[in-house]
Amino acid sequence: MTTKEHLEGHWREWRHQRIATLTRPYGWASLVAQHWLEEGEDGVELESLPGQWSVRDSRVIYTPPSEGANLSVDGHYPVAPVEIVPGRNMVYSNGDSVPVYFGECEVDTVVRTNDAGSKIFAVRVRDPREAARKDLSSLDTFDYDPAWRVPAVYEPLATLDVEASTVETGVRETTSVIGRLSFELEGKQFVPLVIGKETPSGIQPVLQIRDASSGKSTYGAGRVVDLEFVSGTRDRIDYVDFNYLAALPCAFTNFVTCPIAPPENHIPVEISAGEKKPAEVVARVATYAR
Repeated sequence: MTTKEHLEGHWREWRHQRIATLTRPYGWASLVAQHWLEEGEDGVELESLPGQWSVRDSRVIYTPPSEGANLSVDGHYPVAPVEIVPGRNMVYSNGDSVPVYFGECEVDTVVRTNDAGSKIFAVRVRDPREAARKDLSSLDTFDYDPAWRVPAVYEPLATLDVEASTVETGVRETTSVIGRLSFELEGKQFVPLVIGKETPSGIQPVLQIRDASSGKSTYGAGRVVDLEFVSGTRDRIDYVDFNYLAALPCAFTNFVTCPIAPPENHIPVEISAGEKKPAEVVARVATYAR
């Protein structure tokens, strides 16, 4: 059996990295704007950004002004319309996305759907000064408790893309269900769904839950914990360590579209482990109003 000292030491290092990641210059805490565009819109001017914006054939197009302030796209000032490929380049370097800046701020785009099933596109602005302003060093957690490192059994499923409702009214986000995880808490068996998150190193299995502590001692919209495949295989997970539960990004910024956990992932047990509710409450203000 792995010792508490070993487990807690690794957890402390993870906590340090968690805070550092949240407050990195272009991380979640840096978001200051989320503008929405729909297919066919053309010549739209967005507050705090230069030029004009359009959506053509599901591609977000930026048209620079004839003079004055401009975006930096992949290290150059464009002189003609250019696509801003979806992806958070400075954080994940997604696909074909490239670094896009306006002054100190990073600009990125994401693809979502609305309640009618149509594609919509967000242009987000990340300001490193906003990240620096937020002091998350006091983000509290429960003490590490090995009892919350719970044995589990993973059942892989054929990947199913689900358009999940989000904290942004009217906006849905694609989540990929890749399996089910079975575990026991307080003598009861639970079988929540596992989602697969794309990362540069491959698919990361993630468990998103709401439990009896949500909205009380922990963040109301729920928390997530990364799971670990057993080395050498992608069809086996032996445990879930709830000490690593972390608040969703929407706990720290209004300019995101965190998916809402499905009913299967509502656990009627108070999980006194992981991250507690942030001291600074983010007021939810709708950015998508159509």
